[in-house]
Amino acid sequence: MANKAVTLHRRVKTPDGWKRYPAAMSPNGRVKPNTVKVGDIEVSYPVGSYELRSFEGKKTVWKRIEGGPSEALAALKLAQQRSAAVAQAKEAGVQVVIDQTRRTIRSEVSEFVQAAKDRGSLEAAELYGRSMEEFTNAVTKTYLDELDHSDTVKFHASMRRSGRSARTISNRHGHYRAFLKFAKFTAEEIKDLAGQKPRYEKTLPEVYEPDQLTKFFASLTEEYDQLLFDVLLQTGLREQEASHVEWIDISVAHSTLMVRSKPRWSFAVKDAEEREIPISKQLLDRLTHYRQSRQATHPKHTLIFGRKNGADNIPDGHLLRKLKFLARDAGLNCGECATCRNQKVCERWFLHKFRASFITKLLRNGMDLRTVMKLSGHSDIESVMRYLRPAEGKEVQDRVNAIAWR
Repeated sequence: MANKAVTLHRRVKTPDGWKRYPAAMSPNGRVKPNTVKVGDIEVSYPVGSYELRSFEGKKTVWKRIEGGPSEALAALKLAQQRSAAVAQAKEAGVQVVIDQTRRTIRSEVSEFVQAAKDRGSLEAAELYGRSMEEFTNAVTKTYLDELDHSDTVKFHASMRRSGRSARTISNRHGHYRAFLKFAKFTAEEIKDLAGQKPRYEKTLPEVYEPDQLTKFFASLTEEYDQLLFDVLLQTGLREQEASHVEWIDISVAHSTLMVRSKPRWSFAVKDAEEREIPISKQLLDRLTHYRQSRQATHPKHTLIFGRKNGADNIPDGHLLRKLKFLARDAGLNCGECATCRNQKVCERWFLHKFRASFITKLLRNGMDLRTVMKLSGHSDIESVMRYLRPAEGKEVQDRVNAIAWR
């Protein structure tokens, strides 16, 4: 009965004012984003916040939860556990004192992800969120001080069962280590808890093949989407660079795009180095036409790729999600990877692949390594050399074909 005394609600803005309704839950026990139960009907209200409802005697107590559905669910589970423990102790005649100073894993994860968002690293925040959600689902512990090396073993085992690649496991292990550092564990403690980062076989950077790009761009119906992904393909921008690019960064006179920090959005360029990227006349003409069409409805917007397909002058932090949904809707999922099977989105469609395709195309068309390094924003030539694919060059293929092998 104790668990029923603590329930999750959402305080939402409706046409009739602010109201509270029970949060809608999915069959797998997750909280449905922005959705509440109004009687027997589920209704979506995007503006609002999650709250826990509990009781002190006859008094109803509301506690606001900072964060989204994942944070709300974690808070609900913790509150229910505490409520159950207090009720059982009361029946046994034992007084329970809850230590409010102990930090929970989920609350620390929430702060970890939020810290990445606050410094403008929205892509990192999304990656951290996914990795740490998988970690918290894999372990059964509540508090940070309960963690030990067995939790890392469980985390790795869970990822292998989900079909994660060796590289993904290594990357998510790195995210876990970053979380432990954020949580103020010492270097020695992190070594004991997480161990060494798993090794994996380094592969060539993945690039989109011409037929994939043809099918993908042919499926796009919105001018915003067509322009967004062409800019990614033809400039090699990183996700955060693309979401923060403004009209002032486009030079019509020089046919260039400037990549620079945006203090207004708390965004800093990688390695603190600005760079200029040349853009084709065709892309420049399209950008100019798009800006003219937008000025009538959004004359004060400065961002080229704002949130909600440009409706909001706020950096869009969900470009990766947009890409995966568009690829899925276009029927371009590989159908073989773990996320295709489990989440209906493909892990082989990701934003960095446009950047890799950009760099590879420059190299294949004869551009020298140092120039490519400057245009792509890399700090060393070795990083650019990873994109060299001599076996796929026409000259190499012609020479191999000309060899009398036997």
